[in-house]
Amino acid sequence: MVQPVSPSVVQAFYQAYASRNAERIEPLIADHVKWAIVGPSQVLPYCGEHLGKAAVMKLFRDVIPGAIQFRSFEPEVILIDGDRAATYLKLTGYLHNTGRLISYHCGQFVRFEDDKAVCFRSIIDSFDAAEQVLGHYIDPTREPARPTHLAETAIVEV
Repeated sequence: MVQPVSPSVVQAFYQAYASRNAERIEPLIADHVKWAIVGPSQVLPYCGEHLGKAAVMKLFRDVIPGAIQFRSFEPEVILIDGDRAATYLKLTGYLHNTGRLISYHCGQFVRFEDDKAVCFRSIIDSFDAAEQVLGHYIDPTREPARPTHLAETAIVEV
């Protein structure tokens, strides 16, 4: 039987998450957590799959602080249903490598067991985020460049 998560646990989780403080979020993460942030990992290094509490703590201690300094975490909607919480929010922060301010929306889906997150999924508005990180508009109608080096390479059988 599914044990419902209380609003106070969800609130504590999101307050700890918004702080980006590893020590605050650590007690709210299960040892066997599956944590994934869907987005452009080439430009936002914290995107990707992180399995287990140790990987998530590395994310909060090293990867996120090395990439971005978050300034605001603005939930627009939080929905709790049974053992799950869903949130639509806006994140804003400064990139460490350029100092550029970026702001993007994302959806987050968390499943809880025994008042700890066991599954976290975040989906970033990655097109918007990638444009901001790169500092220019990405034209989706433009043909991708063809690598000329392949056409000019001779194939030699050995």
